[in-house]
Amino acid sequence: MSWKERYLYRFRASRSGSILIVALWSLFFLSGLAMAVAAYVRPQIELARRLKDRVGVYYLAQSGVKKSITEITRNAPPKYDTLKEFLPSGKNDFTKAAMPDGEFYYTLVDEERKININKASYDVLERFFETAAGLSPLQAGEIAACIMDWREKGDQARKNGAKSGYYQTLNPAYPCKNNDFELLEEILMVKGMTPAIFNMIKNRITVYGNGAVNINTADVLVLESLGVKGNLAGKVIGSRNGNDGIEGTDDDNVFLSVDNITDDLRASQNLTQDESSQLANIAASGLLCVRSDNFRGESVGRNTRDSVRIDFVFNRDKAIKFWRQG
Repeated sequence: MSWKERYLYRFRASRSGSILIVALWSLFFLSGLAMAVAAYVRPQIELARRLKDRVGVYYLAQSGVKKSITEITRNAPPKYDTLKEFLPSGKNDFTKAAMPDGEFYYTLVDEERKININKASYDVLERFFETAAGLSPLQAGEIAACIMDWREKGDQARKNGAKSGYYQTLNPAYPCKNNDFELLEEILMVKGMTPAIFNMIKNRITVYGNGAVNINTADVLVLESLGVKGNLAGKVIGSRNGNDGIEGTDDDNVFLSVDNITDDLRASQNLTQDESSQLANIAASGLLCVRSDNFRGESVGRNTRDSVRIDFVFNRDKAIKFWRQG
């Protein structure tokens, strides 16, 4: 082989080696780029999937809301409401419904079974905090006075109450509202109220309705807060339970009208003259009713990967009064 041939051979071999190295580096670069793109795109795809799931379960939760409203408003407003008409077995059970892409479940309670903190008198509030939260008469009276001051106009505080003069000394400072409560959690801004007390009472207070309590759905503690004393409150619940002793069943006795509450109770319970007078006076004061017009619900939409919860309040006119999604 001549020197020219050897030179060309080495040149071609060197060139082929360079091309191979460039090809390998190109392959390495493209592999790295593909991994980088995949690392960037994968979370975006996962996010898109999660958002799609979130939208899906949101509409499942909405289905529970619509189902709840339909159950209450599908018929003409009744003359009276009882637990069995809208709450399974009178308990806080959830009604479930399976769907092709998941499920939703919901529960309802009427707001008229509760103490309205925008309407209740000082005496009712004081009794309520004693019975429902187990507070001392002094502490219950102070919180009752502060609630009255919070919702009433003017700058003059009641005895043991609080107006802006007190709230402005706090850090952070804020004024006394001097108007109705709009949310249950707003009561936490009132002097004397603590999260522990709130957790004990939150399921027995409301800001909706005209303040009258449905005697067909209220529990013993709420009835006692209205001034229905222990034995009498127990007789009301006993009458509602019927012969099977379980509320929310077809066996329940019903209070048909406010005017006949005493007679309806006397039909199933032995009443003393004092108990009859007591119940008649409470009914005449406007503290009791037999029908509910506002309802609080909780609806949860769920699939295998995600869930959405909606808390809501609506009335018989299908107006949404409160909506919170979580």
